[in-house]
Amino acid sequence: MSKLLFDEQPIVVSKELAKLIGLNEAIVLQQVHYWLEINRKAEKNFHEGRYWTYNSIRAWHEENFEFWSFNTVKRTLLKLEEMGLIVTGNFNKDPRDQTKWYSINEHALETLKNPISSN
Repeated sequence: MSKLLFDEQPIVVSKELAKLIGLNEAIVLQQVHYWLEINRKAEKNFHEGRYWTYNSIRAWHEENFEFWSFNTVKRTLLKLEEMGLIVTGNFNKDPRDQTKWYSINEHALETLKNPISSN
């Protein structure tokens, strides 16, 4: 069996989501959801009525998306913020720590499934 086929946990993404927001954005959003679910099950990182995950851009790149360039990871996270699909915060105990926290805007995500026609 080829070592290029996975025995490890793969990143799986919805084709419908990829068509709506782009492949890179769908992959990152799915991975954020994965980490949010881990925190939900562990009942940790709950702030302002939602679960959060956190990482620096460098950590996202090195630990989750090493197959992309650093700039692609940074650009994709920023685009998801601009689209309103992820929200960011800072819940760090040390005020000097500027690590971003991420959560999914469920309302914006649902709006993608049922867009209101502008015309």
